[in-house]
Amino acid sequence: MQLDPILTELLRSNELPSEAKRQETIGLRSQANGDFLHIDTEIQRLMAKREQVQKSLDIYNTILSPARRLLPDILREVFHHCIGETYPILSAKEAPMVLTRVCSQWRSVALSSPRIWTRLHIPLPGDPRMFTNYAMNDRQAVELCRQEFSKMMQIRCQAVKDWLDRSGSCPLSLSIAYPLDYISGMDTDNDEDDVAGPLFQIIHPFAPRWEHLRLSMPLSVYRRLETRVPLHSLSMLQSFTGNILAPGPPLGAAFTPMPLHIIELPSLEALSLNFLQFTINLGRYRNSWNHLTNICFESPVSDTDLLDLLRQCHNLIILDVNMQIPWVRSDGRELNLSTVLLPHLKSLKLREMGSSSSAIFAVNAPSLKLLQYRCPHRYRASVGPNEPRIFRPESLIWLISNAAATLETLSIDPITFEQEQVLECLGLAVHVKDLTFGDKFAFVPDPEEDIRYHDFFDLGAFTIPITEYDSSITSNMPPQNQFLLPNLESLEANGGYIIGDEKVCRILTSRIQAAQRGMISPLRRVKIQFWRQKEDDIVPEIVARAREAGMLMKLDLLYRPPGSCNVGPFSPSFLLPLPEP
Repeated sequence: MQLDPILTELLRSNELPSEAKRQETIGLRSQANGDFLHIDTEIQRLMAKREQVQKSLDIYNTILSPARRLLPDILREVFHHCIGETYPILSAKEAPMVLTRVCSQWRSVALSSPRIWTRLHIPLPGDPRMFTNYAMNDRQAVELCRQEFSKMMQIRCQAVKDWLDRSGSCPLSLSIAYPLDYISGMDTDNDEDDVAGPLFQIIHPFAPRWEHLRLSMPLSVYRRLETRVPLHSLSMLQSFTGNILAPGPPLGAAFTPMPLHIIELPSLEALSLNFLQFTINLGRYRNSWNHLTNICFESPVSDTDLLDLLRQCHNLIILDVNMQIPWVRSDGRELNLSTVLLPHLKSLKLREMGSSSSAIFAVNAPSLKLLQYRCPHRYRASVGPNEPRIFRPESLIWLISNAAATLETLSIDPITFEQEQVLECLGLAVHVKDLTFGDKFAFVPDPEEDIRYHDFFDLGAFTIPITEYDSSITSNMPPQNQFLLPNLESLEANGGYIIGDEKVCRILTSRIQAAQRGMISPLRRVKIQFWRQKEDDIVPEIVARAREAGMLMKLDLLYRPPGSCNVGPFSPSFLLPLPEP
């Protein structure tokens, strides 16, 4: 837009324009206002037209969507991956139910895809009396609550039946949970209080197709399930996980072993048991262990029972056991220390409760690849000042030496042992590739103490003596420890360390240089939890050095937040990521 030179000149000053120029300016302003309104109207018209065109594009894109070209078989495969190995719940907001609410085609494909309906978690509501004034004998409230629960169970039972009907003839994986906190004063075998009965009646016809079963419930509810679902009908069951709770025995009375007939199933391969407040008689099932390949005992098992059991587990591949050494062998049984050969055992997770047992020396697992060992009651903090510091880890040393040629993954807690004892174990594990020290929320001697004066294990032991300076550091080490874990590729140190960033940098750099020279395997993953706060950001430098050496290293260093004090492992802020500066 070209302005009159006189108007342009007036813009450069505050002089009053002449009357002619003022009238000319008023006319130009009116014309500009008209142009502005015209343009604004045109913009609104074009915006409305653009919105209509966008709606048309959305319609055309929907019609031409690639998803419409997917064949039903491909859709079924996609739907199946939406489920994975989880146990879906009866919710319209989650797969597979949500898949039936997208469109008619997806609904048709989903309802005709048996595989996506083969896994289900069924929560039971518990005893209705727990929600009423039962202690006050309010019969009206109890009756109203029973009616509400009855309606709820009818809806839930119908939903479960519809779900399982869609599974066709496929094997089923079920998870059934009954609130364990309802057991206090309510654990009864009275049929009138059988809240779970209607559901058990619904799922009973599907029992021959049960392949995996997970239960969390009181003992009385489990007994009702055993009564309604005969053992002979579970012909396909391969794995069973049981978290069973029973009322404790009267004061002074002994725990009574309970029967668990499901162990006798010949098709069973994986068994996981956690019995709260009671035990089972493992010896009762002597002919039922040889077909199991995976056993997990979360509740304690005596060393005597464990050895007797393992002698029959010739096909065992995975064992996760909490072994407890009884203070007194009241049953009069002697510990049989004849060799127990487990030729196929690949994974062993062992927790020794109480004092050390010689039972482990009878175990021969020559093909072991993964070993996790814990003895949580033998921490250094429990040792008095005038007592020996700690025992020698004979069980751990035996297991490592017995499987030294095959062991690749090792997880131990250095808080349990002295530095020299840990080094002895690591010196035997020459083929270990993956090492984990401690657990994420490890034991801390004094949660109120803000200062840690030493680490439970000196990570400097992993330094490889490349330079003269590093050689002086390791000159006092035994020869077999100067190249500690030469095949190590993954190191995780949990529980909180105070080792300085400079020393961590030196350790990792030495292993990078040693790997570059072919002396050891490259360290690909490192994770360390620190008790202290960050000093320097060494991650970029270390990762860059590894990259220059032709290696990829994932380095994860977790520090205490700045300004925190008295932060123990159970504090909400323990090991949280540092706030942005």
